[in-house]
Amino acid sequence: MTDGQLAVGLVLVSALMHATWNAIVKLSGERVAVIGVIETLCCAIALSLTPLVPFPSAAVWPYLGVSMAIAVAYKVAFLGAYRHGDFTVAYPLMRGSSPLVVALITIVFGLDTLPAVGYAGIALISLGLFALVDWKHGRPVLVVFAVCGGFALGTSTLVDGTAVRTFGQPFSYLVWLEVLEHLALPVYALTCRRPQYFAVLRGQWKMAGFVAINRIGSYGLMIFAMTLAAIAPLSALRETSVVFAALIGYFVLKEPLGVRRALATSTVAGGILVLHLSRIA
Repeated sequence: MTDGQLAVGLVLVSALMHATWNAIVKLSGERVAVIGVIETLCCAIALSLTPLVPFPSAAVWPYLGVSMAIAVAYKVAFLGAYRHGDFTVAYPLMRGSSPLVVALITIVFGLDTLPAVGYAGIALISLGLFALVDWKHGRPVLVVFAVCGGFALGTSTLVDGTAVRTFGQPFSYLVWLEVLEHLALPVYALTCRRPQYFAVLRGQWKMAGFVAINRIGSYGLMIFAMTLAAIAPLSALRETSVVFAALIGYFVLKEPLGVRRALATSTVAGGILVLHLSRIA
């Protein structure tokens, strides 16, 4: 198995894990409080792991700081998108725009080399993800928030991927990133949703703990994969979490799939195949 093939496998598992915890959050009621508790537990788990990893060098901290700031911007966009529209519009739009952002930036700044067929695969995946958006229930302000969220996702992926490929020590980077990244939203939830926060902490702590472990593990696989292969196609592959979410919705949550979603899912699968035929595989 080549490094590229291992990276593909890791990212697809990461995407499945990401879709799983998002489906759980979707069913869990008060979203700000639930995510606030989940992120509190993410931060606590990461803090417990800090003695096991090297302390980041001075050169790494600017990347961690920028990534943390982008994460705050993403969460503002994330909450804004869900406040103004449906999950079925916001989630695919955010995830679909992210790989396009990564691909465009890598082309402009020459951060990675990828054959044309690789970018064609990225385009197919993004097209399929956009096709999953339920535009009938979208609003202009929702689209703005969602695209801003996708831009934040794309730039944070590039920052994190560049950091671990430049300085190594992906697990140290991941642990400290998880500590820093998960500070803002718990503070917001405790300030604005205090009763709901503690209600979730008392009544849903097992679910929150499972999701926190899943969330850290999902991005951990992505961080490690980015040390093995080009960032742009991996970013596109990870957003196949939207397809896994649609399949979970159909088979587990009994939500309708429909012809449009089936065709969109097939388009994403075709994009994955094209990426496999490019340099990444």
